[in-house]
Amino acid sequence: MADVKARYDRVMLDVVYDGRCGFCARSLDLCRRLARRPIFRLHDANDRAAITARFPMLAGADTDAAMFVVTETGETFRGFFAFRRMMWMSPWLFPLLPLFYAPGASHAGPLIYDWVARHRGQLGGAAACNLPGSTASGPKSRP
Repeated sequence: MADVKARYDRVMLDVVYDGRCGFCARSLDLCRRLARRPIFRLHDANDRAAITARFPMLAGADTDAAMFVVTETGETFRGFFAFRRMMWMSPWLFPLLPLFYAPGASHAGPLIYDWVARHRGQLGGAAACNLPGSTASGPKSRP
């Protein structure tokens, strides 16, 4: 048991997301608070040069449409599957795993994630983010 705890204390996930999106930031902040320990390193997808330099496996990835999780071994997960991977990082997040593995979740989850990503400007309020088609003003940003 001590070996498992020690492993969990060292492992971190890199999360590449739209740092200009209030809805995205609040969602990830909630995940961080629920995890109860610093296990997620957040990176703003809007800094494409830094993202490409740090995560070459994401060169050409659709960071405009989804967040990505990169493990310490370089595995990448997109959208719904990124969130699902995040749930494995803390025993405090484990209770959410049944939602991500329920029958049909692998099919419905990405559809729901994509819908939320497309509508996050409306879901997060007017100041949440500035996406094409959102009601917010200012420069456009990515999911």
